[in-house]
Amino acid sequence: MSLPAAPSFAAVLLAGGRSTRMGTDKALMPWRGEPLWQHQLRTLKELEPAELILSARAEQGLADEQAVLVLDPPGTDEGPLGAITRCLRQVQKPLLVLAIDMPAMTAEFLRERLLASFDGVHGLVFSGAHGFETLAALYTPSLLPLLDEAMAVGKLGLQNVLGRAVERDLMQMRHLRPQDEVFFRNLNTPEDVARIIDDAFATPVRVSRRHRGNPVPQVHEDVVAREEPLEIRVEGRSVAVVMRTPGHDRELVAGFLVSEGVVQMPRDILEISQCPSTGNSKGNIVDVLLGGAVVNWDSLTRHVFSASSCGLCGKTSIESVFQRFAPVKGEWRIEPGLLWSLPEKLRAGQATFSKTGGLHACALFDLEGNLIVIREDVGRHNALDKVLGHGLLHDLLPFDKHILLLSGRVSFEMMQKALAAGIPLVAAISAPSSLAVDFAEESNQTLIGFLREPTMNVYAHDQRLRRIEVQDRHPH
Repeated sequence: MSLPAAPSFAAVLLAGGRSTRMGTDKALMPWRGEPLWQHQLRTLKELEPAELILSARAEQGLADEQAVLVLDPPGTDEGPLGAITRCLRQVQKPLLVLAIDMPAMTAEFLRERLLASFDGVHGLVFSGAHGFETLAALYTPSLLPLLDEAMAVGKLGLQNVLGRAVERDLMQMRHLRPQDEVFFRNLNTPEDVARIIDDAFATPVRVSRRHRGNPVPQVHEDVVAREEPLEIRVEGRSVAVVMRTPGHDRELVAGFLVSEGVVQMPRDILEISQCPSTGNSKGNIVDVLLGGAVVNWDSLTRHVFSASSCGLCGKTSIESVFQRFAPVKGEWRIEPGLLWSLPEKLRAGQATFSKTGGLHACALFDLEGNLIVIREDVGRHNALDKVLGHGLLHDLLPFDKHILLLSGRVSFEMMQKALAAGIPLVAAISAPSSLAVDFAEESNQTLIGFLREPTMNVYAHDQRLRRIEVQDRHPH
């Protein structure tokens, strides 16, 4: 049975705001290891719109080869209303709008809560405690007369325009669930940056701190990393429940299926859908519809190769993996100095870790040291699955010319997941296990631990590292 075709839509990132209260251009602010505009544009790219637009001011100098640049007219200040009107008239199709200052917004939310409710005719906007969420909404060409009218009389506020659109049945309104309000938190001041990180990925708690030299406990607020269960279903059948940090759930599920050998390319997955909230589920159920892949239901489990969980060990575990994934090739070589430069880039992208100290991170770099993707999670396996899922959903696999960097220790299962994605070099800030070293030797993967300048331990296949020269020890 074929799925109905989704309505064609365009997407625009509104990046041209003046950022008066922030004191610096929001679009250029660093966010999770990259400029905020690139982070937000990446979110829209994951939705695979028919057209992608970057709305900005000329002096910002923003450009992306996958996006059409639409510039604000010089000397005007028409705000989001003017930008939306220009872009909607240009594309003449439904337009998904995302503001630059909503960094907690995710592709999953936009896909499952906005696009999935779109009927192809009416616009769609969420209504919350502060009115319409006008800058993460779907606009349709039928709204152009209302937008033009507001522009003509200089009434540039979108709240009134969308209120009239709802009254005239040109736009549908959905009430925002309390648990979804975090996605719409926006950056206006430097203080908002820390608040949004806390709200999106961490949970506030009260702590009673004890100190040897003080008999009176000190009570204060702290934040801890969010952790919630996610049930993974394949064609309606439950196959695993993982404890994860919410966010990038589609990537997590796709990466899980890659590392289990169920899927290898994007066409193997027809659909990944978030099941509606029922009872206490809070929407933490994801179902996957496969595109013809054959599933071995008996072996499809989260711990199929985990030595600590299922009792497999040594050569038995390694041989069972190699029945699915061949050893890597990857004959390239890199400078040791490049590797020493990566932990700082990883740390710069760990926004939530800096607040909670409670998340693992996995980052993928190309052979020039450019960050491709970074993911954080309470579970190291989940963080890596999200990286693998990103590769699958964007048709980037295999990662045979890439470097994987882990924030913690390297286990056997982390190495086999890296092998499933074809990654030839795995490095970690911490130590590997003995079985991880054995696995790396057999799979032809370079394994590096304790990557802390000016030293590193190479446990397997050091042929991918060039000879250390004096100037390599202090890379710029």
